[in-house]
Amino acid sequence: MGHSYLLLGPEKGLKEDFISKIKSQVSPCDVSKFYAFDDYEAELYAQLNNNDLFADHKLVILDEAQDIKTQDKVKPLVEYIQNPSDCSTLILTSTELYVNAAIMGAVEGQGKDFVVKFYEMFESKKNEWLSNYFRRNGLAIENRAITAIIEKVENNVQEFENTCSQMVIYLKTLPDKTTVTYDDVEDFLAHTREENEFTLFSYIAKGKLESALECLHTLLRTKDAATVTAMCASRLSSYFRRALSVQLNVKAGMGMSLRYGEDNSAFTKKVFEGDRPISMPKDREIYREACMRYNQKDMERILVILSEYDIKIKEIGTAMQSIMMERCIVDVICHKGRHSRELKFATL
Repeated sequence: MGHSYLLLGPEKGLKEDFISKIKSQVSPCDVSKFYAFDDYEAELYAQLNNNDLFADHKLVILDEAQDIKTQDKVKPLVEYIQNPSDCSTLILTSTELYVNAAIMGAVEGQGKDFVVKFYEMFESKKNEWLSNYFRRNGLAIENRAITAIIEKVENNVQEFENTCSQMVIYLKTLPDKTTVTYDDVEDFLAHTREENEFTLFSYIAKGKLESALECLHTLLRTKDAATVTAMCASRLSSYFRRALSVQLNVKAGMGMSLRYGEDNSAFTKKVFEGDRPISMPKDREIYREACMRYNQKDMERILVILSEYDIKIKEIGTAMQSIMMERCIVDVICHKGRHSRELKFATL
């Protein structure tokens, strides 16, 4: 008989391990994944209820289950959980610790082992985990180095283990290396970190001009320059539009807490068409920093100026695009959407 699981909480790594364990128990199987903020219903229930000629079992994952709130979505899901298909296993996941009460009740009705909560490690546990990991691999680690890893690596066991295993391999190539230092961590992460448009936004959200410009030039070196400059302003617009969404939700009285169990509805309610919930804790932290640094008027000006730069960057010659993008970043961070001076563009 098929079962449904509800995996709750922010700890992504252990959650992925649990899903892998379930997959191994029902293999061979087909795996399908859906997101609660999309229109998933028709295809999801078709997958769950239809037998497959090519696989004995189906594993269906529905992410972001905290967004299933309306009765037209809750009722059919509860009915399926109470009357599951024999040939399918359904896994609901959420970065929150609670979802709709009816859904939780239906899953709990199968037994207490079908609802599992995955908490982030406490700070003391992170320190202990990292210290023990390097010790098992023959290396001591400085406290400052531990702090740097915690601050710069996504907060889950999977990411810690992936990063630290690669770091150990690298450090073992250095002669007489016995202790991991702060500089070792900084150098390793600087050379292995993949910069992208959201990384650029994170620096802008924190007001870090030098880091933002460095990130831009890293993108220009490692990717097609014309594509980067053409995309950056438009992609930054989408991030700032989402930040403005959060800002407006806060103004309407919604919470922007980063603590689990407290009001964080400002990150999940849609304001503009195309908005998606901000579910990852690290992403919420970045959007919160953007909202603390830039007020509603600032963000409205920034969206206007990004639109202007987006047009000009696409019109101007390739040789000038990177310079124009630099000016765009300066005007956003230093002037919060105001032009530092009247823009004059070269014309033929």
